[in-house]
Amino acid sequence: MKKARWLLLVPIAVAIVLSLRQDPTPTPQVVEESVQPVKSTPSAPLTPAPKAEVAISVLPAKVLQGDPVEVVITNEAPNDKSQITSITFNGTKLKPFVENGETKALIGLDLRMKPGTYPIVATLSDGKSIKKDLVVGGRVLVQAPLGIPDKLGGNTATSEQELLNTLAKEGEIINAIPTSADKLWSGAFRYPLNTEITITDVYGYSRLTGASSIAHKGTDFRASIGTDVVAINSGKVAYVGYLRNYGNVIAVDHGAGVLSIYMHLSKVEKALGDKVEKGERIALSGDTGYVLGPHLHLTIRINNISIDPMKFLALLGKT
Repeated sequence: MKKARWLLLVPIAVAIVLSLRQDPTPTPQVVEESVQPVKSTPSAPLTPAPKAEVAISVLPAKVLQGDPVEVVITNEAPNDKSQITSITFNGTKLKPFVENGETKALIGLDLRMKPGTYPIVATLSDGKSIKKDLVVGGRVLVQAPLGIPDKLGGNTATSEQELLNTLAKEGEIINAIPTSADKLWSGAFRYPLNTEITITDVYGYSRLTGASSIAHKGTDFRASIGTDVVAINSGKVAYVGYLRNYGNVIAVDHGAGVLSIYMHLSKVEKALGDKVEKGERIALSGDTGYVLGPHLHLTIRINNISIDPMKFLALLGKT
């Protein structure tokens, strides 16, 4: 009986074992996700800001015969002044200099030049050039009689001719005074006197001497004999001498084509080649040469052109 019961249980056990083999606990499957690289959207290329073109500006905006003009080159690359190789006015080369990070140059407009339009041309290192037209207006010229002092022969035809001949010779001497290409001055220009400034004769009027008309190409300041005359800015003494019409003379080279000349002096206190500072005494005023009374005559020249000193001081500052 027990044997029969055991035999009955065998098929059941076999079935259970087979069932376990056919249905094992499933092994979890690991699903690997493929990581796709993120594609970046290309950004639009940066557009550089448009580069301002190098240009020419001038001061003052309106000019007349006998005026000084300041040329300023704008929009140059910082610290690259080699961009400008030359600047010309009506075909004549100027003497450029750098001031406050800008390339500049000065023009002297002749008192007798014809009113009209004249070209300023700056040549760049790449061979290109830029141009600006300068319109020069006419100056109203005033005439006034001026006799010849007795010490120069008085009002005679002979004295008049001698005066004209001497003016021509002394003009050549003045024209030969050299000026440095390098800028020698610093800061604003000032008056040539420490005293109260009174102008007795302006620049530009014509002095009628006999049948001749002689242009006054400077400014006369009231100054008694022995008044201190000071340099209008720093520079180097470029001329000292006595001229029959201009008396005792001293000239200071301020560089970049600028020259200041002090005339009719009683005494010159500097020698040729001396360096002078702005406001330093260089002479004493007097009444030497072609004068009717004591005063200081100041001439300012730019590239050998005598211009209006008061316009120059207004343009380049007076302190």
